[in-house]
Amino acid sequence: MGRYIFALGFTGIFVIFMNFGLIPVLTREGAKRPDQLPALLNTIISLKVFLTALSLITMFSVFYILNLFKELPTATIQLVYMASIIIVIDTFRSIVLAVLRAHQAMQYEAIGQFLYQLVVVGCGAVMLWLGYGAMGLIIAISIASCFYLLYSVIIVLRRYNIAWQWQWDTTIIKRLIRLAIPFALADIFFKLNGSVDTVMLEYLAGDRFVTWYNIALKLTVTLTVIPGAFATAFFPAMSRAVQHSTVELQAIFERAMEYLLIISLPIACGTAVLAPTIIAVGFPAFPAATIALQIFMAGLVFIFINYPIGNLLNAANRQGTNTLNMGIALLVNIVLNSILISQYTYVGAAIAAVVSSVVLVVLGLPHVYQIVQFNIQALLWRFVKTLVASVVMAGSVLWLQPYLSLLGLVGIGIVIYGLVLYLLRGISWSECQQLYRSLLSRT
Repeated sequence: MGRYIFALGFTGIFVIFMNFGLIPVLTREGAKRPDQLPALLNTIISLKVFLTALSLITMFSVFYILNLFKELPTATIQLVYMASIIIVIDTFRSIVLAVLRAHQAMQYEAIGQFLYQLVVVGCGAVMLWLGYGAMGLIIAISIASCFYLLYSVIIVLRRYNIAWQWQWDTTIIKRLIRLAIPFALADIFFKLNGSVDTVMLEYLAGDRFVTWYNIALKLTVTLTVIPGAFATAFFPAMSRAVQHSTVELQAIFERAMEYLLIISLPIACGTAVLAPTIIAVGFPAFPAATIALQIFMAGLVFIFINYPIGNLLNAANRQGTNTLNMGIALLVNIVLNSILISQYTYVGAAIAAVVSSVVLVVLGLPHVYQIVQFNIQALLWRFVKTLVASVVMAGSVLWLQPYLSLLGLVGIGIVIYGLVLYLLRGISWSECQQLYRSLLSRT
């Protein structure tokens, strides 16, 4: 399992060089100027053919050099080579999906993501049953990625009648690269921030620590589907509001922050309390992952609220600021990992990840306030009420834990949290309905 996670983590780093910040550029520019979208798409796809080849050469060269310092098992090397197929497919799929995002047609992406996961689970189960192990899982993801790419291409071709053709316009390419550089740096910092810990754990500690750490990390990353769905929907809206209405931009940002606080705080508190049960049910062979999961939950709210912060900065053409903040957070993460992994292994890596998430939010909020003077007092008051309701819920769940199953505890926790938050006037019935409609339409 550790080798499988390392292979995906290492190759995933080089996706950022293949994308080179072009996906958010296509989404933003396509949302602003829909008539230019076909030309932008064709130019970017042509450019990505070159970037993909260059990235693969770089990736294999770096991997070869790293193996000179510490030779990895043959099975791990084979997994890395197989995983490179996945990143090539995914990078082209991401560009196609950017067209749907530019048109705010995220429902197709949601359906595709759901079908992709079904194919992964189905093919993965068959591969494991046939005894192919980690290599079988990589093959399953490859099959699902091919399916998702084909699905995305068919939707775009049928819905928007965009015909792909080779287009190498030097003027457009120079403009795209100039716009994409800040996004590319941000992607590099973001991806390294999420992968450097796995690579450092592999080389400084070993496979088992990679496994324990990434079980907790995977569960945490799974939860980010929620803010990711909001971010995907809010980014085009923010991009338009920047040009037309500061008042609307402020409203979008405050609504996103409030929603994500209401969702993230109870998840963090409840998961921290239920972590031993969650790991025991889902990963009974890896109880050591429990403490890492609890540490990650301490930083979950910062992971959630950083999505609207980063999106607003990017939408307002302040991607340079966002990139600088991510670079500082990455530096903090690397320094802390180099210090803490040697002493505390995967626990130290989890602490470093949480600290870097906090740093990113602390650096980003002042710049957001320069763009829109959001209501700080209202957001703080909402945070306090939500935190009180979450703590009451977590305490109740902890007290009831010996008497109920995991599903029962989750159900009663939701009821208690909603009731307490409503009594504290942390959310109104109309806001509940609006939040439900937002979740339904965006996820």
